[in-house]
Amino acid sequence: MSLELALEVLYEAAFHTDSRFRILDCNARAVEILRAESKESLLGRIATDIPSDHALAADFPTCLCERLTAVPFVVIECRVTRDDKSRFWAETVTHRLADGTHLITLRDISARVESLQRIEEANERLRALLRDRMEFVSNVSHELRTPLTSMSYALTNMQRGICGTLPEKATDYLKRLQVDVKRLLTTVNDLLDVRQMEHGTLTLHATLTPLHCLLESSASALRIQAEEKQQTLTVLPIERECYALIDRPKFERVFFNIFSNAVKYTPEGGTIVARLYRKDSTVFFEIDDNGIGIPKEALAHVSERYFRVGDHVSGTGLGLSIVREITELHQGALAIASPVPGTSCGTRITITLPESAPPEVHLITDTPAFTATWREALWSSGQSIHTLSPNDVPPHSTAFTATSQFIIDGSLPESVITSIVCQLRRTQTTLQSPILILSDAMNPLMRRDFARWRTLVRPQTISGEDLRTLLCF
Repeated sequence: MSLELALEVLYEAAFHTDSRFRILDCNARAVEILRAESKESLLGRIATDIPSDHALAADFPTCLCERLTAVPFVVIECRVTRDDKSRFWAETVTHRLADGTHLITLRDISARVESLQRIEEANERLRALLRDRMEFVSNVSHELRTPLTSMSYALTNMQRGICGTLPEKATDYLKRLQVDVKRLLTTVNDLLDVRQMEHGTLTLHATLTPLHCLLESSASALRIQAEEKQQTLTVLPIERECYALIDRPKFERVFFNIFSNAVKYTPEGGTIVARLYRKDSTVFFEIDDNGIGIPKEALAHVSERYFRVGDHVSGTGLGLSIVREITELHQGALAIASPVPGTSCGTRITITLPESAPPEVHLITDTPAFTATWREALWSSGQSIHTLSPNDVPPHSTAFTATSQFIIDGSLPESVITSIVCQLRRTQTTLQSPILILSDAMNPLMRRDFARWRTLVRPQTISGEDLRTLLCF
């Protein structure tokens, strides 16, 4: 087929040019699309002058020639001015032929560009509406958080007896109110977190956290709700505690959302079981329920924002998306299986987190019995336990880590205890470290002095569980 015939069968405008892009021939479509007087009026023109896009540099022909030595063709989108001075968007494709000449095709893509512009404008309007909606939700959430927080504090104080002894029925109602207030606070904080994540301003305040303790306390917050549906909510025990660097309040909401969903979608009399285990420096949380489960077609979407399954349209649709996004911010992962593997119903939520080294507990004593007693009491907490004699406490902060904790034998002379506490509080690394003095006989004035140094004094008869609580675990 001759080149002249090939030009005519092309639907796009087509130009055959010499090595310097001077038009040697063109087809009828080229005359039509450029609204030229005749084919002859286009011959001799420089084809690279047809695009009128100011983004093209003056040395465009030279750059195009150099580019065509490396690739078989070059595609460019640009504006083109017709002979009647009207302009349109075009796509040009330039081919280098074997004899050094060029074949250039030109297609009018104005309709496509205009459609894309309309889509982008529609998207921008949609983004603006979403921003307005999130701004409104954020403002309302801020207004709700303060009174809800005050209500939570008031309910907690009433449960602690600040208003005197309450009837058992009143106490039961207070517990129910506390669960509802916490649920509302969780929803409010979820909405605020979503806004921060969208803006990239969500910050994490990570601390070394005992994970089984966190899982148990999170489950406890939903036990009243589970009991109302005669459900069994169980957290399986673990031999030794494990730790991770996490933002504890945010992960409390992660587990609150998971347990809340489990209670909500598990029928009366159902069971919810949570377990924690470690494998290859990774911590696994598994929460299983025997509820209605998640449809197969929805599994891939349930952790997306605002997605809700089927007819269950209550809630914000943010719960599992918050779980996923907060988990991923902690370098963890979320997996959802339904039904629970090995069964025909329910849902399994699995969260993985990188495990961190446990905190160090330093027992400062010169009595072997003291060391033996508390080493045994603290073993299940998973902490790394070290013993120091009073004379061996190093004077430099580099000897300890930021997670170091201290238990001091209260039978040591008070002058020695004072010296140790002052030494620990003068160094930056241990300035905020928990210090616990176990003593039955310390005089009240000395107790008050140590309290000013943020140091707890408790009797030696304290239980191992209470000891771990006092050490902020």
